[in-house]
Amino acid sequence: MAVLGSTLLSLCFGMLLISASSADYPDRCMSFSTVSPTTGPGIKINSNIYESNRIYTISVPVDSSTNSVVLRAMDTNNNNSIGLWQRADWYCNSSVLYQHLDTHEGFFKANWQSPYFTNITVVIQAFVINVNRVATLSSLKLENQAMITTSPSMTSMTSMTSRTSMTSMTRSTTTRSPTTNRFPTTAKTATSTLTTTKSFANRILLSPITDAIQILLVFLTSKLLF
Repeated sequence: MAVLGSTLLSLCFGMLLISASSADYPDRCMSFSTVSPTTGPGIKINSNIYESNRIYTISVPVDSSTNSVVLRAMDTNNNNSIGLWQRADWYCNSSVLYQHLDTHEGFFKANWQSPYFTNITVVIQAFVINVNRVATLSSLKLENQAMITTSPSMTSMTSMTSRTSMTSMTRSTTTRSPTTNRFPTTAKTATSTLTTTKSFANRILLSPITDAIQILLVFLTSKLLF
């Protein structure tokens, strides 16, 4: 009985230690005091277009005061941690911790492998922690490849439609132009012909009258003279 009591006491003490540890460090990787947005250069990635099952290289700006870097990749649709980080010092619930940093080039680089999912929106977050346990946060969103592919197609179709409309308008204008110019020319020709016809008719009508007046004048003149 004494042995059983001692065993139960040990188990209870162990459970208390685990509970206390979990309460103090819900995520060991995220054990820093304060977080503020970065005021310097943000993180960089070798491609900002999301593709499934691809390895991305994330570059995090660091300096001599940097103590560690925490990285995580989140699906914004459900706020779940996704993908796999390579060669991290600690793997936690939703993030990874890198402590052994090479700050010589001013960037720390880590590799992340995307999941097999395709219809997701991914945000990469980097917490740069200094020696005072103060973290600066920078993030980067990966663009969805389906949206990138659809947009130029729609633009191309719109451009093609515009060019077709302009071509149709140009052809229509070109086709109507001779017809438009032909009507004034025909009207002018008809007017000129009508004027000539009237003038000729007037000359025909006036010619006998003029001759009769001339004969009458000759007759009167001869009567006066003789």
